[in-house]
Amino acid sequence: MGLMWSQRLDGTMTGTGFASPSNLTAVRPRSPSASTAETLVLAALILQIIGAVLFAAVLLFVFGFTVIHPLRVAVVVALVTGTILAIAVVFLYLAYEYSYRRIQNGDYAGAQGPTLVIGILSLFLGIIPGILYLVGYIKLGDALREQMPPGFAAGPVYGGFAPYSGAQVACRGCGRVYYAGQFLYCPNCGQKFGP
Repeated sequence: MGLMWSQRLDGTMTGTGFASPSNLTAVRPRSPSASTAETLVLAALILQIIGAVLFAAVLLFVFGFTVIHPLRVAVVVALVTGTILAIAVVFLYLAYEYSYRRIQNGDYAGAQGPTLVIGILSLFLGIIPGILYLVGYIKLGDALREQMPPGFAAGPVYGGFAPYSGAQVACRGCGRVYYAGQFLYCPNCGQKFGP
């Protein structure tokens, strides 16, 4: 039995024999800057994982001769290697949890601070991951600005943001209601407003 797909006038696809695509979880569209920030942070994480593994391997290889030396030296080398690896694992976990995962969830403002701190610390540990984190931090700022309507860039009005009045629009992804023109993307789920 072959799979048959047909496209409706509203753009949705339907298929025979399988669950309807409307029942499946849709991939939420992201701004290009948010996708770039996510990719940069992921690349930095991967480079840091590779660097930590290579550093531990080199340390164990160089000091592997301690097996033939007194036991005290072998214990010291094992403790130093274990401590460095434990610090690296904790650092990588914090980078993943507070930077990459928040970007994946669409919390760009929440990921901005940790990405900057991790980027600065990574400059001392490895220059390339540090630069990737810092560029990711800049792209997170761009992603936040892409979510704001153009009127917010002009400056404060009435001691803050201009009061909204008029039409409201509901997000197609999560159903939350916002004023029309307040955001380009839903701050909750990342779904793009408008056509």
